[in-house]
Amino acid sequence: MKRMKHFLWMTTLVLATLFFVACDKEEDPLTAWESEIEQLKAATNQYLDFSVAEAAGFIDVSGYVPNMGHHYLNPALSDGIFELEKPEIILYLPDANGKMQMAGVEYSIVPDDPNDPGSPPEDFTGDQDEWHFNELIGQWQLHVWTILDNPDGIFAPHNPAIGD
Repeated sequence: MKRMKHFLWMTTLVLATLFFVACDKEEDPLTAWESEIEQLKAATNQYLDFSVAEAAGFIDVSGYVPNMGHHYLNPALSDGIFELEKPEIILYLPDANGKMQMAGVEYSIVPDDPNDPGSPPEDFTGDQDEWHFNELIGQWQLHVWTILDNPDGIFAPHNPAIGD
């Protein structure tokens, strides 16, 4: 009988400990780059309203580009410096009524010497991002699909969810 009480006591103790550990366990925190994405979204949320972007000085510099949309550049932000909360370009797509809808952002960094661009800019924590150097316009580019999901990944340069 004493053994049975001891067994029940130990079993109860183990189950109670497991229950409290499971209840106390917090969800996994965001990775560093995911946290930076949330910071970026908060900083650019105002541009969901296209008129705010226009008033801030963003202008269409590309027209419609398949798998990307329209690139609205703010020349005042084109200073050659990566600033997490200040992307140089906002990506927009026209809806069925022609109203511009934000899809994401793009960082556009012109290196000191576009003929010898060196390494991509220092940016998001980790190695998830996909900078590419556009030789035609001599700049490093990084797309971040903050609003429109991209099946190829948040940092992929092209988004197949956007038509041709």
